[in-house]
Amino acid sequence: MRKLTLLLVIAAILLAGCAKPSEEKRRKQAKELYAEGLAEFRKRNYDDAADSFKEALKYIDHLSPYQIERVRYLIGKSYYLDKDYVNAIIYLEDFVFYYPNLPQTHEAYWMLIDSYLKVAPDEYRDQTYTFKAIEKARDFLSKYPNSEYAPMVRDLIDAAYTKIAKHEYNVAKFYEEYGYYYSAARRYREVLINFSGYISEEELSYRYIKSLLLSHLQAQKEKEWIETIIEDLRKKLKKAKNEEEREAIRRRISFFEKEIGRWNTLVEEARREALELMERYRSIYGEEGYYRELLRIKNRSWKS
Repeated sequence: MRKLTLLLVIAAILLAGCAKPSEEKRRKQAKELYAEGLAEFRKRNYDDAADSFKEALKYIDHLSPYQIERVRYLIGKSYYLDKDYVNAIIYLEDFVFYYPNLPQTHEAYWMLIDSYLKVAPDEYRDQTYTFKAIEKARDFLSKYPNSEYAPMVRDLIDAAYTKIAKHEYNVAKFYEEYGYYYSAARRYREVLINFSGYISEEELSYRYIKSLLLSHLQAQKEKEWIETIIEDLRKKLKKAKNEEEREAIRRRISFFEKEIGRWNTLVEEARREALELMERYRSIYGEEGYYRELLRIKNRSWKS
Protein backbone atom coordinates (compact mmCIF):
# COMPACT_ATOMS: atom_id res chain seq x y z
CA MET A 1 0.00 0.00 0.00
CA ARG A 2 2.85 2.40 0.93
CA LYS A 3 4.56 1.52 -2.33
CA LEU A 4 1.39 2.35 -4.31
CA THR A 5 0.98 5.67 -2.49
CA LEU A 6 4.59 6.59 -3.20
CA LEU A 7 4.14 5.82 -6.89
CA LEU A 8 1.01 8.01 -7.04
CA VAL A 9 2.86 10.90 -5.41
CA ILE A 10 5.75 10.58 -7.85
CA ALA A 11 3.33 10.45 -10.79
CA ALA A 12 1.54 13.58 -9.57
CA ILE A 13 4.84 15.44 -9.25
CA LEU A 14 5.86 14.41 -12.76
CA LEU A 15 2.48 15.44 -14.23
CA ALA A 16 2.65 18.79 -12.48
CA GLY A 17 6.11 19.29 -13.87
CA CYS A 18 4.91 18.48 -17.37
CA ALA A 19 1.74 20.60 -17.10
CA LYS A 20 3.54 23.81 -16.20
CA PRO A 21 5.61 24.07 -19.39
CA SER A 22 2.52 23.09 -21.41
CA GLU A 23 0.49 25.94 -19.92
CA GLU A 24 3.39 28.31 -20.44
CA LYS A 25 3.52 27.25 -24.07
CA ARG A 26 -0.22 27.87 -24.49
CA ARG A 27 0.09 31.28 -22.89
CA LYS A 28 2.96 32.13 -25.22
CA GLN A 29 1.03 30.91 -28.28
CA ALA A 30 -2.00 32.99 -27.30
CA LYS A 31 0.16 36.10 -26.96
CA GLU A 32 2.01 35.47 -30.23
CA LEU A 33 -1.13 34.76 -32.25
CA TYR A 34 -2.87 37.84 -30.87
CA ALA A 35 0.13 40.02 -31.76
CA GLU A 36 0.39 38.35 -35.18
CA GLY A 37 -3.27 39.07 -35.89
CA LEU A 38 -2.87 42.73 -34.95
CA ALA A 39 0.23 43.01 -37.15
CA GLU A 40 -1.51 41.45 -40.16
CA PHE A 41 -4.55 43.66 -39.63
CA ARG A 42 -2.39 46.80 -39.61
CA LYS A 43 -0.75 45.62 -42.84
CA ARG A 44 -4.26 45.13 -44.30
CA ASN A 45 -3.72 41.42 -44.74
CA TYR A 46 -7.24 40.85 -43.51
CA ASP A 47 -7.56 37.19 -44.45
CA ASP A 48 -4.33 36.35 -42.57
CA ALA A 49 -5.42 38.52 -39.66
CA ALA A 50 -8.71 36.64 -39.33
CA ASP A 51 -6.88 33.31 -39.41
CA SER A 52 -4.46 34.39 -36.67
CA PHE A 53 -7.24 35.76 -34.48
CA LYS A 54 -9.26 32.56 -34.85
CA GLU A 55 -6.22 30.54 -33.85
CA ALA A 56 -5.74 32.82 -30.83
CA LEU A 57 -9.27 32.00 -29.68
CA LYS A 58 -8.22 28.36 -29.30
CA TYR A 59 -6.20 29.61 -26.30
CA ILE A 60 -9.03 31.78 -24.99
CA ASP A 61 -8.24 30.89 -21.36
CA HIS A 62 -4.93 32.74 -21.78
CA LEU A 63 -6.43 35.90 -23.28
CA SER A 64 -7.66 38.81 -21.18
CA PRO A 65 -11.35 39.85 -21.42
CA TYR A 66 -10.25 42.91 -23.42
CA GLN A 67 -8.22 40.74 -25.82
CA ILE A 68 -11.13 38.31 -26.30
CA GLU A 69 -13.46 41.22 -27.04
CA ARG A 70 -10.91 42.77 -29.42
CA VAL A 71 -10.26 39.49 -31.25
CA ARG A 72 -13.96 38.81 -31.85
CA TYR A 73 -14.48 42.33 -33.12
CA LEU A 74 -11.46 42.26 -35.44
CA ILE A 75 -12.33 38.86 -36.93
CA GLY A 76 -15.67 40.25 -38.11
CA LYS A 77 -14.10 43.50 -39.29
CA SER A 78 -11.30 41.62 -41.10
CA TYR A 79 -13.80 39.54 -43.05
CA TYR A 80 -15.85 42.65 -43.83
CA LEU A 81 -12.81 44.58 -45.11
CA ASP A 82 -11.75 41.50 -47.08
CA LYS A 83 -15.24 41.52 -48.69
CA ASP A 84 -15.98 38.04 -47.35
CA TYR A 85 -19.47 39.10 -46.32
CA VAL A 86 -20.82 35.65 -45.47
CA ASN A 87 -18.15 35.08 -42.81
CA ALA A 88 -18.42 38.72 -41.74
CA ILE A 89 -22.11 38.16 -40.97
CA ILE A 90 -21.32 35.09 -38.85
CA TYR A 91 -18.73 36.82 -36.66
CA LEU A 92 -20.37 40.25 -36.51
CA GLU A 93 -23.69 38.69 -35.46
CA ASP A 94 -21.81 36.99 -32.65
CA PHE A 95 -20.06 40.20 -31.59
CA VAL A 96 -23.13 42.47 -31.47
CA PHE A 97 -25.03 39.80 -29.53
CA TYR A 98 -22.38 39.36 -26.81
CA TYR A 99 -21.17 42.98 -26.67
CA PRO A 100 -24.23 45.23 -27.20
CA ASN A 101 -22.95 48.15 -25.12
CA LEU A 102 -19.43 48.73 -26.41
CA PRO A 103 -18.58 51.83 -28.49
CA GLN A 104 -17.31 49.66 -31.38
CA THR A 105 -20.58 47.71 -31.40
CA HIS A 106 -22.14 50.56 -33.39
CA GLU A 107 -19.58 50.13 -36.15
CA ALA A 108 -19.85 46.33 -35.99
CA TYR A 109 -23.65 46.55 -36.35
CA TRP A 110 -23.34 48.92 -39.29
CA MET A 111 -20.90 46.49 -40.99
CA LEU A 112 -23.32 43.62 -40.25
CA ILE A 113 -26.22 45.44 -41.95
CA ASP A 114 -24.06 46.38 -44.92
CA SER A 115 -22.85 42.76 -45.18
CA TYR A 116 -26.43 41.48 -45.37
CA LEU A 117 -27.15 44.00 -48.11
CA LYS A 118 -24.00 43.11 -50.06
CA VAL A 119 -24.48 39.33 -49.77
CA ALA A 120 -28.00 39.67 -51.17
CA PRO A 121 -28.22 38.85 -54.90
CA ASP A 122 -29.07 41.42 -57.56
CA GLU A 123 -32.59 42.77 -57.83
CA TYR A 124 -33.60 40.07 -60.33
CA ARG A 125 -33.46 37.34 -57.67
CA ASP A 126 -34.77 36.55 -54.18
CA GLN A 127 -34.37 39.43 -51.72
CA THR A 128 -34.51 37.58 -48.39
CA TYR A 129 -31.15 38.99 -47.26
CA THR A 130 -32.19 42.50 -48.26
CA PHE A 131 -35.23 42.23 -46.00
CA LYS A 132 -32.90 40.90 -43.28
CA ALA A 133 -30.72 44.00 -43.70
CA ILE A 134 -33.79 46.22 -43.21
CA GLU A 135 -34.81 44.24 -40.12
CA LYS A 136 -31.34 44.64 -38.61
CA ALA A 137 -31.22 48.34 -39.54
CA ARG A 138 -34.52 49.04 -37.79
CA ASP A 139 -33.26 47.20 -34.72
CA PHE A 140 -30.08 49.33 -34.78
CA LEU A 141 -32.03 52.58 -34.96
CA SER A 142 -34.31 51.53 -32.10
CA LYS A 143 -31.30 50.71 -29.90
CA TYR A 144 -28.88 53.43 -30.97
CA PRO A 145 -30.93 56.32 -32.42
CA ASN A 146 -28.26 58.90 -31.61
CA SER A 147 -25.28 56.87 -32.83
CA GLU A 148 -22.83 58.48 -35.22
CA TYR A 149 -23.57 55.50 -37.49
CA ALA A 150 -27.34 56.17 -37.53
CA PRO A 151 -27.24 58.33 -40.71
CA MET A 152 -25.21 55.62 -42.48
CA VAL A 153 -27.72 52.98 -41.39
CA ARG A 154 -30.57 55.10 -42.73
CA ASP A 155 -28.72 55.29 -46.05
CA LEU A 156 -28.50 51.48 -46.05
CA ILE A 157 -32.26 51.24 -45.46
CA ASP A 158 -32.82 53.54 -48.42
CA ALA A 159 -30.50 51.40 -50.59
CA ALA A 160 -32.29 48.24 -49.44
CA TYR A 161 -35.74 49.61 -50.31
CA THR A 162 -34.44 50.74 -53.71
CA LYS A 163 -33.22 47.21 -54.37
CA ILE A 164 -36.52 45.61 -53.30
CA ALA A 165 -38.48 48.14 -55.35
CA LYS A 166 -36.44 47.24 -58.44
CA HIS A 167 -36.99 43.55 -57.73
CA GLU A 168 -40.76 43.98 -57.47
CA TYR A 169 -40.74 46.16 -60.58
CA ASN A 170 -38.80 43.50 -62.52
CA VAL A 171 -41.26 40.80 -61.44
CA ALA A 172 -44.16 42.93 -62.64
CA LYS A 173 -42.39 43.65 -65.92
CA PHE A 174 -41.72 39.93 -66.37
CA TYR A 175 -45.46 39.23 -66.09
CA GLU A 176 -46.20 42.06 -68.49
CA GLU A 177 -43.71 40.88 -71.10
CA TYR A 178 -45.10 37.33 -71.00
CA GLY A 179 -48.70 38.45 -71.41
CA TYR A 180 -49.90 38.04 -67.82
CA TYR A 181 -51.26 41.55 -67.79
CA TYR A 182 -53.68 41.29 -64.89
CA SER A 183 -50.98 39.76 -62.67
CA ALA A 184 -48.58 42.50 -63.82
CA ALA A 185 -51.13 45.19 -62.94
CA ARG A 186 -51.47 43.86 -59.39
CA ARG A 187 -47.68 43.87 -59.01
CA TYR A 188 -47.29 47.39 -60.37
CA ARG A 189 -49.99 48.54 -57.96
CA GLU A 190 -48.05 47.08 -55.01
CA VAL A 191 -44.89 48.88 -56.12
CA LEU A 192 -46.78 52.18 -56.40
CA ILE A 193 -48.25 51.76 -52.92
CA ASN A 194 -45.23 50.40 -51.06
CA PHE A 195 -42.25 51.88 -52.90
CA SER A 196 -43.36 55.30 -53.98
CA GLY A 197 -40.35 57.42 -54.89
CA TYR A 198 -37.95 54.53 -55.51
CA ILE A 199 -39.06 53.94 -59.12
CA SER A 200 -40.30 56.57 -61.58
CA GLU A 201 -43.97 57.03 -60.67
CA GLU A 202 -44.75 58.27 -64.17
CA GLU A 203 -43.47 55.06 -65.77
CA LEU A 204 -45.00 52.86 -63.07
CA SER A 205 -48.40 54.51 -63.53
CA TYR A 206 -48.15 54.08 -67.30
CA ARG A 207 -47.29 50.39 -67.01
CA TYR A 208 -49.99 49.84 -64.38
CA ILE A 209 -52.70 51.40 -66.56
CA LYS A 210 -51.41 49.63 -69.68
CA SER A 211 -51.57 46.27 -67.90
CA LEU A 212 -55.09 46.99 -66.70
CA LEU A 213 -56.17 47.82 -70.26
CA LEU A 214 -54.71 44.57 -71.57
CA SER A 215 -55.97 42.35 -68.73
CA HIS A 216 -58.56 40.85 -71.07
CA LEU A 217 -55.75 39.11 -72.98
CA GLN A 218 -54.66 37.17 -69.89
CA ALA A 219 -58.31 36.56 -69.02
CA GLN A 220 -58.91 35.05 -72.46
CA LYS A 221 -56.02 32.61 -71.99
CA GLU A 222 -57.24 31.66 -68.53
CA LYS A 223 -60.80 31.14 -69.73
CA GLU A 224 -59.69 29.00 -72.65
CA TRP A 225 -57.71 26.81 -70.27
CA ILE A 226 -60.68 26.55 -67.89
CA GLU A 227 -63.00 25.66 -70.77
CA THR A 228 -60.78 22.71 -71.73
CA ILE A 229 -61.05 21.48 -68.13
CA ILE A 230 -64.84 21.86 -68.19
CA GLU A 231 -65.04 20.01 -71.52
CA ASP A 232 -62.99 17.14 -70.07
CA LEU A 233 -65.20 17.04 -66.97
CA ARG A 234 -68.34 16.85 -69.09
CA LYS A 235 -66.92 13.83 -70.88
CA LYS A 236 -66.21 12.21 -67.51
CA LEU A 237 -69.76 13.06 -66.40
CA LYS A 238 -71.19 10.91 -69.19
CA LYS A 239 -69.03 7.98 -68.09
CA ALA A 240 -69.73 8.35 -64.36
CA LYS A 241 -70.70 5.05 -62.72
CA ASN A 242 -73.05 6.35 -60.04
CA GLU A 243 -74.90 9.42 -58.81
CA GLU A 244 -72.30 10.23 -56.15
CA GLU A 245 -69.56 10.42 -58.77
CA ARG A 246 -71.78 12.48 -61.09
CA GLU A 247 -72.55 14.96 -58.29
CA ALA A 248 -68.85 15.42 -57.51
CA ILE A 249 -68.13 16.15 -61.19
CA ARG A 250 -71.06 18.61 -61.40
CA ARG A 251 -69.65 20.52 -58.41
CA ARG A 252 -66.27 20.79 -60.12
CA ILE A 253 -67.91 22.00 -63.35
CA SER A 254 -69.85 24.61 -61.35
CA PHE A 255 -66.66 25.79 -59.68
CA PHE A 256 -64.84 26.29 -62.99
CA GLU A 257 -67.84 28.02 -64.57
CA LYS A 258 -67.74 30.49 -61.69
CA GLU A 259 -64.03 31.00 -62.40
CA ILE A 260 -64.90 32.06 -65.95
CA GLY A 261 -67.43 34.49 -64.50
CA ARG A 262 -64.82 35.77 -62.05
CA TRP A 263 -62.41 36.53 -64.89
CA ASN A 264 -65.15 38.40 -66.78
CA THR A 265 -65.78 40.52 -63.66
CA LEU A 266 -62.06 41.17 -63.17
CA VAL A 267 -61.73 42.41 -66.76
CA GLU A 268 -64.64 44.83 -66.38
CA GLU A 269 -63.26 46.13 -63.10
CA ALA A 270 -59.80 46.53 -64.67
CA ARG A 271 -61.25 48.56 -67.54
CA ARG A 272 -63.17 50.87 -65.21
CA GLU A 273 -60.08 51.36 -63.05
CA ALA A 274 -57.94 52.02 -66.13
CA LEU A 275 -60.32 54.77 -67.35
CA GLU A 276 -60.30 56.50 -63.96
CA LEU A 277 -56.52 56.30 -63.71
CA MET A 278 -56.04 57.60 -67.25
CA GLU A 279 -57.91 60.77 -66.36
CA ARG A 280 -55.81 61.19 -63.23
CA TYR A 281 -52.63 60.47 -65.20
CA ARG A 282 -53.53 63.14 -67.80
CA SER A 283 -54.20 65.72 -65.08
CA ILE A 284 -50.78 65.08 -63.50
CA TYR A 285 -48.49 64.42 -66.49
CA GLY A 286 -50.44 65.90 -69.40
CA GLU A 287 -51.05 64.36 -72.81
CA GLU A 288 -47.45 63.31 -73.39
CA GLY A 289 -46.03 60.18 -75.05
CA TYR A 290 -47.08 57.66 -72.42
CA TYR A 291 -50.63 59.02 -72.34
CA ARG A 292 -50.99 58.92 -76.12
CA GLU A 293 -49.78 55.31 -76.07
CA LEU A 294 -52.40 54.46 -73.45
CA LEU A 295 -55.07 56.00 -75.68
CA ARG A 296 -53.94 53.84 -78.59
CA ILE A 297 -53.99 50.71 -76.43
CA LYS A 298 -57.44 51.54 -75.11
CA ASN A 299 -58.91 52.14 -78.55
CA ARG A 300 -57.26 49.06 -80.04
CA SER A 301 -58.12 46.70 -77.16
CA TRP A 302 -61.75 47.75 -76.90
CA LYS A 303 -62.30 47.41 -80.63
CA SER A 304 -61.13 43.80 -80.34
